[in-house]
Amino acid sequence: MKHLADLHVLILGLGASGLAMARWCARHGAHVTVADTREAPPQLATLAAELPQVRFVGGPLTAALVEGQPVRAVYRSPGLAPATIAPVVDAARAIGLPVGGELELFAQALADLRLPPEAAPGDEAAAGDGPADAAHDGQ
Repeated sequence: MKHLADLHVLILGLGASGLAMARWCARHGAHVTVADTREAPPQLATLAAELPQVRFVGGPLTAALVEGQPVRAVYRSPGLAPATIAPVVDAARAIGLPVGGELELFAQALADLRLPPEAAPGDEAAAGDGPADAAHDGQ
């Protein structure tokens, strides 16, 4: 996903959803920090083993996670209570950072897969003459 390359993202929560988002973002080139209210959530060992480059922060979810940090997007796990994440979400929105979740990551992935206008059907760039088309030319 083009929009994640070299982007600093903060993921709130290290349950199944948070771990999945961390994997996705890291796989697509983001610099990932995961924050959880628990100092040692059950998924921490998996995170460390699979994604050693990801930073983990345990403890209260405060505005300090985004203020003065290189974070450019915040993604939250659905299992976190709104009151728990409010300090981070409010601080992120106050400085203009996008805040979302797994659905926003999925929607952005779909947007990244759209054909650019110059490759629209009917254009020579999209019409063929590639390896797959050459296989059908002789039939």
